[in-house]
Amino acid sequence: MRSAEPVCRECLSKPLAVRELRSEFVYDGPARAAVLALKHRSVTGLAGILVGMSSEIRPAPDIDLIVPIPIPLLRKRRRGGNQAERLARAVSERTGLPVDARALRRRGWWGPRQAQAQSRADRRRIVAGAFVADQGRVDGRGVLLVDDVSTTMATLSEAARTLLAAGATVVDAWTAARAD
Repeated sequence: MRSAEPVCRECLSKPLAVRELRSEFVYDGPARAAVLALKHRSVTGLAGILVGMSSEIRPAPDIDLIVPIPIPLLRKRRRGGNQAERLARAVSERTGLPVDARALRRRGWWGPRQAQAQSRADRRRIVAGAFVADQGRVDGRGVLLVDDVSTTMATLSEAARTLLAAGATVVDAWTAARAD
Protein backbone atom coordinates (compact mmCIF):
# COMPACT_ATOMS: atom_id res chain seq x y z
CA MET A 1 0.00 0.00 0.00
CA ARG A 2 1.35 3.41 -0.91
CA SER A 3 1.77 5.82 1.93
CA ALA A 4 -0.92 8.52 1.94
CA GLU A 5 1.52 10.98 3.47
CA PRO A 6 5.18 10.75 2.39
CA VAL A 7 6.52 12.37 5.56
CA CYS A 8 6.20 10.11 8.60
CA ARG A 9 4.22 11.08 11.70
CA GLU A 10 7.33 10.80 13.89
CA CYS A 11 9.11 13.41 11.74
CA LEU A 12 6.12 15.74 11.97
CA SER A 13 5.52 15.28 15.69
CA LYS A 14 8.98 15.93 17.17
CA PRO A 15 12.37 17.13 16.03
CA LEU A 16 14.85 14.40 15.15
CA ALA A 17 18.43 14.37 13.89
CA VAL A 18 17.06 13.51 10.43
CA ARG A 19 15.74 16.69 8.83
CA GLU A 20 13.19 14.77 6.79
CA LEU A 21 12.20 11.16 6.15
CA ARG A 22 10.38 10.25 2.98
CA SER A 23 9.02 6.77 2.38
CA GLU A 24 7.05 5.40 -0.54
CA PHE A 25 5.13 2.54 1.04
CA VAL A 26 3.55 1.53 4.30
CA TYR A 27 5.34 -1.58 5.60
CA ASP A 28 2.44 -3.92 4.96
CA GLY A 29 1.17 -6.36 2.36
CA PRO A 30 3.14 -6.50 -0.92
CA ALA A 31 5.58 -3.77 0.17
CA ARG A 32 6.47 -5.75 3.29
CA ALA A 33 6.88 -8.93 1.26
CA ALA A 34 9.17 -7.13 -1.21
CA VAL A 35 11.34 -5.63 1.54
CA LEU A 36 11.64 -8.99 3.29
CA ALA A 37 12.58 -10.73 0.03
CA LEU A 38 15.24 -8.10 -0.65
CA LYS A 39 16.53 -8.34 2.91
CA HIS A 40 16.47 -12.07 3.64
CA ARG A 41 16.34 -13.83 0.27
CA SER A 42 18.69 -11.50 -1.66
CA VAL A 43 16.16 -10.88 -4.43
CA THR A 44 18.39 -8.04 -5.56
CA GLY A 45 16.25 -6.94 -8.51
CA LEU A 46 13.63 -5.72 -6.05
CA ALA A 47 15.85 -2.76 -5.09
CA GLY A 48 15.51 -1.26 -8.56
CA ILE A 49 11.79 -2.04 -8.67
CA LEU A 50 11.10 -0.41 -5.28
CA VAL A 51 13.13 2.67 -6.20
CA GLY A 52 11.60 2.78 -9.68
CA MET A 53 8.10 2.84 -8.20
CA SER A 54 8.94 5.66 -5.82
CA SER A 55 7.72 9.17 -6.37
CA GLU A 56 9.32 10.27 -3.11
CA ILE A 57 12.95 10.33 -4.22
CA ARG A 58 13.55 14.03 -4.63
CA PRO A 59 16.74 14.93 -2.78
CA ALA A 60 16.94 18.55 -1.67
CA PRO A 61 19.47 20.76 -3.49
CA ASP A 62 21.81 20.69 -0.47
CA ILE A 63 22.21 16.89 -0.62
CA ASP A 64 25.58 15.82 -2.05
CA LEU A 65 25.94 12.17 -1.09
CA ILE A 66 23.92 8.99 -0.56
CA VAL A 67 24.90 6.86 2.43
CA PRO A 68 23.25 3.47 3.06
CA ILE A 69 22.57 2.35 6.62
CA PRO A 70 25.27 -0.24 7.29
CA ILE A 71 24.52 -3.60 8.80
CA PRO A 72 26.90 -5.63 10.97
CA LEU A 73 29.47 -7.66 9.04
CA LEU A 74 28.19 -11.08 10.11
CA ARG A 75 24.63 -10.15 9.17
CA LYS A 76 25.86 -8.84 5.80
CA ARG A 77 27.68 -12.12 5.16
CA ARG A 78 24.68 -14.20 6.20
CA ARG A 79 22.31 -12.24 3.97
CA GLY A 80 24.66 -12.07 1.01
CA GLY A 81 24.84 -8.28 1.09
CA ASN A 82 23.27 -5.17 2.52
CA GLN A 83 19.75 -4.39 1.33
CA ALA A 84 20.16 -0.69 2.17
CA GLU A 85 23.26 -0.51 -0.01
CA ARG A 86 21.37 -2.12 -2.90
CA LEU A 87 18.60 0.44 -2.52
CA ALA A 88 21.15 3.27 -2.25
CA ARG A 89 22.78 2.21 -5.54
CA ALA A 90 19.36 2.21 -7.23
CA VAL A 91 18.65 5.67 -5.79
CA SER A 92 22.02 6.81 -7.13
CA GLU A 93 21.17 5.57 -10.62
CA ARG A 94 17.95 7.53 -10.49
CA THR A 95 19.32 10.77 -9.01
CA GLY A 96 22.92 10.87 -10.23
CA LEU A 97 24.17 11.42 -6.67
CA PRO A 98 27.19 9.34 -5.61
CA VAL A 99 26.94 6.56 -3.03
CA ASP A 100 29.54 6.20 -0.31
CA ALA A 101 29.03 2.93 1.55
CA ARG A 102 32.17 3.57 3.61
CA ALA A 103 31.08 6.91 5.06
CA LEU A 104 29.22 5.19 7.89
CA ARG A 105 29.89 1.83 9.50
CA ARG A 106 28.53 -0.29 12.32
CA ARG A 107 30.59 -0.85 15.42
CA GLY A 108 31.33 -4.50 16.09
CA TRP A 109 30.78 -7.69 14.14
CA TRP A 110 27.18 -8.52 14.96
CA GLY A 111 25.52 -5.38 16.21
CA PRO A 112 22.56 -4.82 18.47
CA ARG A 113 19.58 -7.14 18.37
CA GLN A 114 16.73 -4.78 17.63
CA ALA A 115 14.26 -7.65 17.82
CA GLN A 116 14.83 -7.56 21.60
CA ALA A 117 13.35 -4.07 21.81
CA GLN A 118 9.95 -3.80 23.46
CA SER A 119 9.44 -0.07 22.88
CA ARG A 120 10.74 2.97 20.99
CA ALA A 121 12.88 3.82 24.01
CA ASP A 122 14.39 0.31 23.92
CA ARG A 123 15.18 0.71 20.22
CA ARG A 124 16.90 4.04 20.84
CA ARG A 125 18.91 2.54 23.73
CA ILE A 126 19.93 -0.50 21.67
CA VAL A 127 21.26 1.55 18.72
CA ALA A 128 22.92 4.29 20.79
CA GLY A 129 26.57 4.46 19.73
CA ALA A 130 26.10 1.80 17.04
CA PHE A 131 27.71 3.84 14.23
CA VAL A 132 31.02 5.44 13.34
CA ALA A 133 31.27 8.04 10.58
CA ASP A 134 34.31 8.81 8.44
CA GLN A 135 34.69 12.57 8.87
CA GLY A 136 36.78 12.93 5.73
CA ARG A 137 33.92 11.52 3.65
CA VAL A 138 31.04 13.56 5.12
CA ASP A 139 32.45 16.83 6.46
CA GLY A 140 30.72 19.77 4.78
CA ARG A 141 28.35 17.57 2.76
CA GLY A 142 24.62 17.03 2.80
CA VAL A 143 23.72 13.35 3.21
CA LEU A 144 20.74 11.29 2.10
CA LEU A 145 20.55 8.19 4.32
CA VAL A 146 18.91 5.20 2.64
CA ASP A 147 17.41 2.17 4.35
CA ASP A 148 14.82 -0.46 3.56
CA VAL A 149 12.28 0.26 6.28
CA SER A 150 11.82 2.64 9.18
CA THR A 151 9.82 1.43 12.14
CA THR A 152 10.73 3.68 15.10
CA MET A 153 13.27 6.09 13.54
CA ALA A 154 15.83 4.92 16.13
CA THR A 155 18.37 3.62 13.60
CA LEU A 156 18.01 6.54 11.19
CA SER A 157 18.19 9.09 14.02
CA GLU A 158 21.31 7.54 15.52
CA ALA A 159 22.99 7.34 12.12
CA ALA A 160 22.07 10.98 11.42
CA ARG A 161 23.43 12.13 14.80
CA THR A 162 26.69 10.32 14.05
CA LEU A 163 26.97 11.89 10.57
CA LEU A 164 26.17 15.38 11.87
CA ALA A 165 28.79 15.00 14.63
CA ALA A 166 31.32 14.12 11.89
CA GLY A 167 30.55 17.35 10.03
CA ALA A 168 27.66 16.55 7.67
CA THR A 169 25.74 19.77 7.06
CA VAL A 170 22.32 18.13 6.91
CA VAL A 171 20.91 14.60 6.90
CA ASP A 172 17.70 13.58 5.14
CA ALA A 173 16.48 10.01 4.79
CA TRP A 174 14.59 7.85 2.31
CA THR A 175 13.24 4.38 2.99
CA ALA A 176 11.31 2.06 0.74
CA ALA A 177 8.75 1.56 3.49
CA ARG A 178 7.82 2.71 6.95
CA ALA A 179 5.62 1.51 9.78
CA ASP A 180 2.43 3.54 9.84
